[in-house]
This record gives sequence, structure tokens and C-alpha cells, in this order.
Amino acid sequence: MKRKILPFLLFLAFAVLLACPVSAAGGDRVTDGAGLLTQAQCDELNRRAAEISQKYRCDVDIVTVNEMDGGDAYEAAESAYRENGLGYGSEKSGLLLFLSMEDRDYALVAYGYGNTAFTDHGKDVMLDDNVLPLLRKDRYYEAFSRYLDLSGEYLETARAGKPFDVGSDPKRKTGAVAAAVLVPFGIALAVCLILKRQMKTAVLQRTADRYIDRDSMHVTRAQDVFLYQTVTRIRIPEESSRGGGTTINRGGFSGRSGKF
Repeated sequence: MKRKILPFLLFLAFAVLLACPVSAAGGDRVTDGAGLLTQAQCDELNRRAAEISQKYRCDVDIVTVNEMDGGDAYEAAESAYRENGLGYGSEKSGLLLFLSMEDRDYALVAYGYGNTAFTDHGKDVMLDDNVLPLLRKDRYYEAFSRYLDLSGEYLETARAGKPFDVGSDPKRKTGAVAAAVLVPFGIALAVCLILKRQMKTAVLQRTADRYIDRDSMHVTRAQDVFLYQTVTRIRIPEESSRGGGTTINRGGFSGRSGKF
């Protein structure tokens, strides 16, 4: 009986593997070669990264090294992506955060569906407003945790058909509306202050005839003539599908690199 069950179980396990595509590397999503994390932290980040990768069918990876073998961080990240077989499914879709500690270099690269989910604007917000400030304070676990949080959020909106980009960034919309309101108000306030300063030497008179030299002129008819008109226009940016997007290089990658 056991002999008959064992082949069946092996066949069933093989069928499940075929039905459920996994990352090409099939291993850890977090490779901490620089030793920035404790084992418990690394295990926790690995678990979360694996869940995100499987749920959204797009790898989310982290690689840290002590130093690079020449080149820059961007090239090293692309090489790490290819050589480690990163990426989900046949399109090798994924996002990789790469750190080299020798000169504190970083790179964030996307490939396949990662180019759709992680736009240029999305990567900038992820790095500049979230990950890099933590890295500069050597708060590596928090930086990687925030990276995973945002990766899940970006993939969620992308799978819903609305990748996080310039036109869908609520902070950018709020800033544009605030500028449209505050700029005209500031101009009007400045004009009022200038006029107020010019009138400091004026003395209030209770009747209008005090301002007229009685023997200088005789008014027989008065008429107001409109000579000039000044119009100030403030453009409010509108959401457009043409804005934003992702810049992809010849190798199929998108991303950016720098120092932290």
C-alpha cells in the first residue's frame, strides 16, 4: 500500500510546483552579504518579501554587499539581478534594492512587470521620502521594512490598473492646489503692503474739496475711462496619462543609483 501511495504523493507535489510559478532563484529574497541585519531580522524580511512576491507575481528583493568588483552600483545591481536569477515568472519581473557598504552606494532597479508597477516617480518617492533618510541614519532594518511596505502598496495599486505615478500622487495634487490658491493671495498681499507704505505721509481730510486747489480748474463734466486691464493666470496641473511613466534602458531595466 505504501509503495502505491509514495509515487502518487511525488506526482502530486510535482504537479503543484508546475501549477504555482515561483521566483527563478527559488531562494531567499533578502541576501545580506554585508551583515547589516540580525538573523531574526533577516528571516522576518525574507518571509514578508516572499509573501509580497507570490501575492503580486513580482519579486521584491534586497541584496547587500561589502564592496563591488568595479563599476557602479547600477551596473552591479543589474548584474546581481541576472546572475542570481532574480525575477518572477517568464518575464523575470521584480524590483531589487542593492547596497554596497564600502562607499555607501545604492541602486534600485526594476525589470519586467516591475517597470509597470514601479514608475520613475514611484521610485523617487520610495527612495527620497522613505528609504534613503533611514539608510543615512544606519537604520537598515527600518529602511528595508519600509521598502517592503511601499513595494506591496505600489504592486497593489498597479494590479488594480493604477500604478503610483505623478498623476495619482495625492501629495502632488494637494501641493498644486495649494500653490494655485496661495500664489495669487501672496501677490495681492504684497500689492496692499506697497500701497500702504506709499500712503504713510497722507493726512486724512474729511471733505473731498480739500484736495482741490480752488482756483486751478473748473469741472464741467466727469467721465471714467477704463484704460488698462491686468490679468494674472495660474495654471493648475491636471492629471494626465501622458505624464510620469518609466524610463527603461536597453537592457530592459529601469531605476536609479547614488550615495546614501
